[in-house]
Amino acid sequence: MRERAALAIGRIGDKRGVEPLVNTLRKDENESARAMAAFALGEIEDAQAAAALLDVANSSNESAPVRARAVEALGKIAGVQANAEKPGPATLNTISQSLIKQLPTADTTLSADQKLLASLAITALMRLRNPASVEPLAQQLKSKDAEVRAQAANALARLRQPIGSAVPALIEALNDSEANVRANAARALGASKDTRAVEPLVKMLADESDQARANAIRALAAIGDNRAVEPLLVLGQTLYERLNSNPSGDNLLIEIIAALHSLKDDRALPLLRQIRLQQGGGAYPELEVAIARFGEREFFQPSIDKVIRSGLNPRWIANLAQGLGELRTEQSKETLWWLLGAHDQESKESGDEASSVPDILRALAKHKPSTLQFILRTYLSHSDAIVRATAASLIAETVDDQNFSALVAGWIKAESDKSNDAKLAILSALAKYKTPQAVDAVKAALIDRDHLVRRHAVDLLKQMGAGDFSDRIGIVQTGHDKLFYQRVAARLNKKITATIHTAKGQIKLELFPQDAPITVDSFITLARKGYFNNLTFHRVVPNFVIQGGDPRGDGEGGPGYQIRCEINTRPYTRGAVGMALSGKDTGGSQFFITHSPQPHLDGGYTVFGQVTSGMEVVDRIARGDLIKRVEIVETSSRP
Repeated sequence: MRERAALAIGRIGDKRGVEPLVNTLRKDENESARAMAAFALGEIEDAQAAAALLDVANSSNESAPVRARAVEALGKIAGVQANAEKPGPATLNTISQSLIKQLPTADTTLSADQKLLASLAITALMRLRNPASVEPLAQQLKSKDAEVRAQAANALARLRQPIGSAVPALIEALNDSEANVRANAARALGASKDTRAVEPLVKMLADESDQARANAIRALAAIGDNRAVEPLLVLGQTLYERLNSNPSGDNLLIEIIAALHSLKDDRALPLLRQIRLQQGGGAYPELEVAIARFGEREFFQPSIDKVIRSGLNPRWIANLAQGLGELRTEQSKETLWWLLGAHDQESKESGDEASSVPDILRALAKHKPSTLQFILRTYLSHSDAIVRATAASLIAETVDDQNFSALVAGWIKAESDKSNDAKLAILSALAKYKTPQAVDAVKAALIDRDHLVRRHAVDLLKQMGAGDFSDRIGIVQTGHDKLFYQRVAARLNKKITATIHTAKGQIKLELFPQDAPITVDSFITLARKGYFNNLTFHRVVPNFVIQGGDPRGDGEGGPGYQIRCEINTRPYTRGAVGMALSGKDTGGSQFFITHSPQPHLDGGYTVFGQVTSGMEVVDRIARGDLIKRVEIVETSSRP
């Protein structure tokens, strides 16, 4: 009970919970309760807990699991910019050195508890982003444990510090026997931008692992050396020829298109032209952006005009708009105006017909037409909340009285929205004014029914210097009754599986009601209603995630409600199922499945399931692939 109470306090995130959690960490006789108290302190991210966590992390009398969670918490707390500024360099250096001391020597055979401590120490150092971490992390590339080697390479890739001294070890790691180590080493070399890595990375383009090849492609693009162009074109041509037997597209080919765009070499045009001709204009946003670099004559092929005029595929129109935004010519501007006219706001309803409008507006804003502000003010009254949110974000760049009045009117229209996207964007735009009238407009959100809107208003009012209105956030109105919680509780000891049926095969998941009961309940309820039927995996990032569950198909949709986060200690291993978010407690219907371990997501996104079979299907999923249906099976109880 004390363990679950500690977790609940951490999930709520209120700093009043720090003192009782520290007391539990210091005094509780139960190891699991102490470990969870440390984890919860990391979720609250209050610098006041650092001293107690340091004591535990450095204690030789404390168990490895508790020290591991203390180390994890220190990384989360010290990794927050606001916290990093308070204690000063000396305290941050003390935390960094404490974390480094937790790392094992390379020749150590690790027990499960020791591996947990090492893994969480590596992730904490990644979050801390201290230059002193580079060499200790590079030493972990020699670990006897493959997971530790992979995590060390991943940390170096995300450190955002110069890692030149680690480059030789990372190049050597490209020959590791484990694909995930090779992939993460490639990513880190891309972050280093060191040209010594170009030839080894080119060799990796023939790696047997698509995960390693995807990271090698991105790394070559990041380094920006034109020696990579010809090898990328050779691989791209091979993948292009495979498209005939794979009409849904190829994830690696999309990565190559993006890389060729980054390298900005004219030799790429013939291949890009071939792909566009076969797949059709608008198939991939990356391709439209890449083609735009070669000018409007290349961009405006006859087939493109046909796609634009037909308007049959909103996602393709949105993809073309991204290319038009990069083109920035008179013809591209006129085309965007035409597209807006074709989707006249009076005749549009929310849904697919409006899903291309946000990208069109963003592209038009790049052209900076003289009538842009008028158009954005007009779209603040659009029927679609995402369109209004986009207009508010764009109009925030220009502060004037007419825009202010339009934003206030937009807020009134948004009050009846089921989603909070427009409200949040409008409040952020209003806060840019920092006038008494703007303060009053933001204060109006303090009585909104959505606690996330109230919380955002409180944060903005602090930034505007209007005072602290934290007491106005109030209690979350969940809308759940006793029967809801009884239903959720009844599943806690059940074994629940979900099978995602796709054209490429079945993906079977085990769901975790003990760790994320409300998230699991929502997923089950939506699945049994047929909500997921014929939705797409709208987002696929090779060697990262596949993401689906959006009825709009553009990453902005949801079920019309939001659920709170249920952060837990399950790690994001390969095949972990997580709830997508746009901020704390904004989960809905969008979920993702990881291709590979992603420790930077741990403690930030709810893990509510794990793939038990069908990972080969996950690896084959391409952007746009359909979810036919999701089948749920519940057993009466766990054995």
